[in-house]
Amino acid sequence: MTNENAAEDDRLRELRETGQAIGKLAKDEAAFAHAVNAFRAENAAEFQAQLGKLGLLPACRLICGWLCSKHCVFLCQKLCRHAPAEPPSIEEMRDFALVTAHLVSDEALLKHFLDAVNREDADAFNRAVNEMRWERFCHQLCHFLCLIRCKRVCRLLCPPLPLITEVAYIPTNQIDPTGRGAGPSLPPGTTSSDDKLAGVGDHPFGGLANIKGAFEIAAPFQYKVEYAAAPAGPWTAIAPTITDIYPDPLFPSPGHMFPITSAPRFPLAGGWYNVADMGLLGFDYLTNWQTPSDRDKLYYLKLTVRNAALVEFESPVQAARVDNGVPQPVPPLIQLELQSPDGTRRKLGCCEKVERGDGNVVVIRIQAWDENFSHIDVSLLGGCGWSFAIVDTGGTPLSKTYKGNVADTGYPVPTEFLWDPWKANIPGCCYLIDVRIYDRAIINNAWSGGHAAENWQSITIA
Repeated sequence: MTNENAAEDDRLRELRETGQAIGKLAKDEAAFAHAVNAFRAENAAEFQAQLGKLGLLPACRLICGWLCSKHCVFLCQKLCRHAPAEPPSIEEMRDFALVTAHLVSDEALLKHFLDAVNREDADAFNRAVNEMRWERFCHQLCHFLCLIRCKRVCRLLCPPLPLITEVAYIPTNQIDPTGRGAGPSLPPGTTSSDDKLAGVGDHPFGGLANIKGAFEIAAPFQYKVEYAAAPAGPWTAIAPTITDIYPDPLFPSPGHMFPITSAPRFPLAGGWYNVADMGLLGFDYLTNWQTPSDRDKLYYLKLTVRNAALVEFESPVQAARVDNGVPQPVPPLIQLELQSPDGTRRKLGCCEKVERGDGNVVVIRIQAWDENFSHIDVSLLGGCGWSFAIVDTGGTPLSKTYKGNVADTGYPVPTEFLWDPWKANIPGCCYLIDVRIYDRAIINNAWSGGHAAENWQSITIA
């Protein structure tokens, strides 16, 4: 599809959506009348209430734009009786651009014109036009001023929908559709910036996750945050008691030595919180989500805000992947065998001594995995204070990270490596072959290695 065709489809879609929305409002005669009067009076709460009763809040801007268009057409017919008969030339458009620049540079003149438009006073508007000798621009001036006013009114009447803005201090614009978040956190500190080669990024969420959001509706009364396993629900309210902080009205009297004090913010029936109860934590601090115990599951979050008329405004759903499971198996599998030159093998016991012989190698078998695997470290730790990375006979390190590939889960099945400690010049000593695996979960609002699991087996190298 060409850009031109795409633009045409967008226009048609907007026209259809506008027509359907205004048609639904018009079918309810009383609601339509109340909405128009609220539009004229710039009464945001009443306008939103009428649209909310009919489920039309998502189309608020489209309906307001339709009302603006109709209002401006009839207003300018009233203020300017003679509409231009010919389309404007480029020269005429340039002249009007200069008139517009002059008008907005003179605040007193601009207010004079706006006052006449707001009062729909044709005589005052035409006197101002004649005084400035702008008669040929009457209709253009009227539409310019009316549309500017309409844009302001629609911003007032149709604020943005509520929005969840952060999960565990990760901005939601950094959370992908699979529910995994990218660092850094906001403010920085709890989760670092991504370094996928080092195993950092694509974070699920575990433990307790703080939820922040924003709402700009007129006269907000109550809000709630819910989660669900599907975008359409069913929804479960997130409703813990929140320890908030408030100014202490008794400061600095005895026993009140600090200007702020803590107090609980209690949820009400249905998981609602009173907006009036929100304290110094801020209007964006919504709740704390004790994430479910799932190992790896995609959930959805939703913020709902309602005004005093109990008209509800819902946010878009926000994906959030939950991981509260440790890497598997527990503990990780590690098995050692000694392979002779003829290929025969024997199992090695704990702290068993192995000798070089004539072509002997050690077989290391590992199984350690996680759906949100970050990195696995396989190291040789010596009783003499040494530490060595283990690299197999083919030059492959046993330690690895997911490197940004979310399909990499580590070593999900028992995986064998041949290791020749003598060719690697490992000094003779007693050692532990240590296996540690980590996932990428942000736990309790911070990433510091996620969930981990560890196992080891001792070996003595002669």
